[in-house]
Amino acid sequence: MSSALLNSKDIKAQALRLGFVACGLAKAEPVADDDSARFLRWLELDYCGEMDYLRHNVDMRLHPELLVPGVRTIVSLAMNFMPESQQPAISLYAQGQDYHDVMKQRMRQLMETLQLEGRCFVDTAPILERYWAWKSGVGIITQGGFVAVPGYGPTVFLGELFLTSESDHYDNPIAPPPRGGTGKGVCPALTPEGLDARRCISYQTIEHRGPFAEEIRLRRTFYGCDRCMRATPQFAEAKPTDEPAFQPSEALLQMTPEDWQDLTEEQYRALFKGSAVKRAKYDGLKRNIERWLEAMPSSEATDSGSSQE
Repeated sequence: MSSALLNSKDIKAQALRLGFVACGLAKAEPVADDDSARFLRWLELDYCGEMDYLRHNVDMRLHPELLVPGVRTIVSLAMNFMPESQQPAISLYAQGQDYHDVMKQRMRQLMETLQLEGRCFVDTAPILERYWAWKSGVGIITQGGFVAVPGYGPTVFLGELFLTSESDHYDNPIAPPPRGGTGKGVCPALTPEGLDARRCISYQTIEHRGPFAEEIRLRRTFYGCDRCMRATPQFAEAKPTDEPAFQPSEALLQMTPEDWQDLTEEQYRALFKGSAVKRAKYDGLKRNIERWLEAMPSSEATDSGSSQE
């Protein structure tokens, strides 16, 4: 561990130059008791569904020093993903290239430029990302559970640097997380204890394997779901990103319901090379498309200009 203090202003300035829209620093310490209890209760209710990885390494999620020994500072970073043009059948976050790759490359560049010691993570380690984004003042946590960055809303990806040096300054949360209502009227998956993933369309179309339950209906998108996010008041602040990697290709934009119905595995590989959509795999995406088309009026299924939002 270096004895020199991190220069928080330099870190934030370099983060902005690299395309991040928000950056905050928090002292690396155990997750607060109330937030730990909420997460443990969420697991106890089985709200993670088939995402068993969330049950693993729980102690690491709650105690950062177990994930990265010697960590002293957690830098939370946000990058805007709101595309300028959209393929309406796919969630906003998955229109362009895989955010894991894009963000991690920028975060490594940030560490190399400033010679920071530690590790970087993007949604692939046992970290309570939204907690640290809130703790470091990057954004607020909305009633729907999103992190909304002032001036950009909830259309952001999150990443963290776990650094082994103390900082010359730590940021404070903008506002406490909501502890009351959860926006349940917007989506049946939202409960007072948090999101019940088993009832969430994003979970069903991305993480769930095997056939859909009969009650699952896909009326807007067949990969992911933006309903809760669009209903968040802060969504009004969303603005198109300047990041080319998060813009959809022309080929993706031109896909119609009829094209999706006839999607071949070769087309799938070409359309989604380097995309987060590949997480669902070809068979999973075809399953999603079939259920999505079942709920679509026949007139829309042949209308290339129809919107699913």
